Amino acid sequence: MITFDQLDTELQALENPNTIKIFRNHGCPDSLDLYGLKIGDLKKIIRREKLTKNHELAVELIESNNSDLIYLGLLAVNPNKVTTEQIEKWNVAFRETWSQLTFGLASIVSKRDDALLFAKTWIESDYDLTKSMGWQIYSEHINNLPEAEALLQRAKETLQSESNRTRYSMNGFIITCGIYKDDLHEKAIEAAKSVGKVHVNLGKTSCKVPDAISYIEKARNRVN
Repeated sequence: MITFDQLDTELQALENPNTIKIFRNHGCPDSLDLYGLKIGDLKKIIRREKLTKNHELAVELIESNNSDLIYLGLLAVNPNKVTTEQIEKWNVAFRETWSQLTFGLASIVSKRDDALLFAKTWIESDYDLTKSMGWQIYSEHINNLPEAEALLQRAKETLQSESNRTRYSMNGFIITCGIYKDDLHEKAIEAAKSVGKVHVNLGKTSCKVPDAISYIEKARNRVN
C-alpha cells in the first residue's frame, strides 16, 4: 500500500509551473506548498491506489501543508468516518486559505447525515470561506431542504452586504432554487432581479460570476 512520502514524491515529480501560476491567481496562498496538479490527475491516482479504501492515509494528506495533497485527501476520504472534531479542525485550517479546499471540505460534509447542522452553523460564521461552505451545503441539499424559501429570502435581502465568496455561494443558492425547486422558481427569479449584478473578487482570473436569471432560464430550458 502506498505511503504518504511515496505519494508526495510522485506528485512533486509531476509539478506543473503553469498550473501553479493559475492556482495562485485563483487564490491559493503562498503559505501552502503547491505542485499544480489537475483534478483529473489526482483522480487517476485515487483510482490506481484505491485511496478511498485508505481512510487513514487520506486524513494524513488532508492534514499536510501542500494544497495538492490536501485536495487529494479530500477527494479520497470517507465522509462517514470523519469525526465532527476533524471537520471543525479542517474548517479552521482552510477558512483563510482558498476556495478549492473549502469547496472540497463542503462536498465531504454534504455527504453526511448531519450536513445541514454544519450549514446552519457555518452561515453565521465571521469567516468568508466558512460562510460560503454553509451556502454550498444548502445548495447541495436543495431537494430535501424545508427552509429553502426562508434561505432564499435571506439571500435576496442580504447578499449584497455579505463578504466576497459568500456572495458567490449565495448567488449559487438562488440559481439552485430557480432550477430545481418548481415552487420557488418565480421567487428565485424575483430574488435575482432584486439582488442585481453580483460582484465577486475571483483573483487574477477571467472567471465570472454567473448571471442568475439567464443561468436559471438556460438550465430550465435544457431540462424541459
